[in-house]
Amino acid sequence: MKRYPLQTLVRLREHRTEAARQQVLERQREAQACRDACLKVEGEIIALDFEQKQHRARMLDPPPPGVPWPGALAQREAHIDLLGEQAEAARQRLFKAQETLRAAEAAVAEARTAFFRAQARLDALQKRRDVWRGEQSVLEVREEENAAEDLLQARHLAGA
Repeated sequence: MKRYPLQTLVRLREHRTEAARQQVLERQREAQACRDACLKVEGEIIALDFEQKQHRARMLDPPPPGVPWPGALAQREAHIDLLGEQAEAARQRLFKAQETLRAAEAAVAEARTAFFRAQARLDALQKRRDVWRGEQSVLEVREEENAAEDLLQARHLAGA
């Protein structure tokens, strides 16, 4: 197994963490697009249901002049049925859109988990780097103290 210098590993982990963050953002955008699609279909269903209720309420309105009652009623019933079919088709599209939304939200959760795992690994590596730097600093201070002590001893021996 090849060993990499600590700073190279830190940069690699930073890159992976940033890539994971970008992945989370992309998944969030996709989930929002799915939410928007669901809201659009829900609005369409509400509009179709409202229109269907309006047509039912006007079912017994007198037909336009020259149109017989049975023909007008049949045409109105057919239109109400058509609106019902369109609403049902929209409900099916909503169901599929909601399934897609659930999948997108699961992908967001997975991406977040991957991001937090990458961030934790980066944090651990940075902590290890900081500990190593602290140890190196302590070693440098000890070396300086030893060198100063050697100089004092050499001066003391030279003066005696």
